[in-house]
Amino acid sequence: MKPYYSHAGIEIYHGDCREVLPTIEQAGAVITDPPFGISWGRATWEDSLEQYPVLMHWLVSECNRLVPNGWCFVFQAMPNVALFHQWFPEGWRIYAACKNFAQIRPTGIWHSWDPVVFWGNGQTPREKEAVNRDYFVGNVAGVFGDGIDHPCPKPLDTMQHIVSIASSSGSLIVEPFCGSGSTLWAAKQLGRKAIGIEIEEKYCEIAAKRLSQEVLEFT
Repeated sequence: MKPYYSHAGIEIYHGDCREVLPTIEQAGAVITDPPFGISWGRATWEDSLEQYPVLMHWLVSECNRLVPNGWCFVFQAMPNVALFHQWFPEGWRIYAACKNFAQIRPTGIWHSWDPVVFWGNGQTPREKEAVNRDYFVGNVAGVFGDGIDHPCPKPLDTMQHIVSIASSSGSLIVEPFCGSGSTLWAAKQLGRKAIGIEIEEKYCEIAAKRLSQEVLEFT
């Protein structure tokens, strides 16, 4: 399958990850932000909780096949936290992707961080310079106002931190739901190779344009 974008060790494939991912043999890490499974009104994909467990079981199986010796990080939604033990491997943990500006809403306690379920397979050596804490406070100021037409962009500094603790320089990161390319951008900045898969072509185009910027930093 020909990549939609390919440059300097970063590739994007336009297609359904359920078809593309099985063609990849092995990776150093999987870092992915799949649909939430909460029937989110802003989603541009089918986001049904009834079908979501099937997707998660498939994704975990593929993660474990792809990464026999490394880390897997899967973004999740807080409403499903009670179901994580049904979907993820024994020994999973939560990385807290915190936000420096929480949304102000007329509710009780509101979500000011995203749970990222992660687990390790085999031996997972870390680079000495990595700050291996299980949380990061990302800068969300301007995330929705930077011209990135995506309903759920992730803070780039958060993605850089996850990439730094999940992988070593030169290793391959796979992102099956790459969206506007935040994980791929972080991988590029930190000297990793990466493969992203995205089912919607407009997001492939956005990601490709972001990755084509050699100097400008998207924050």
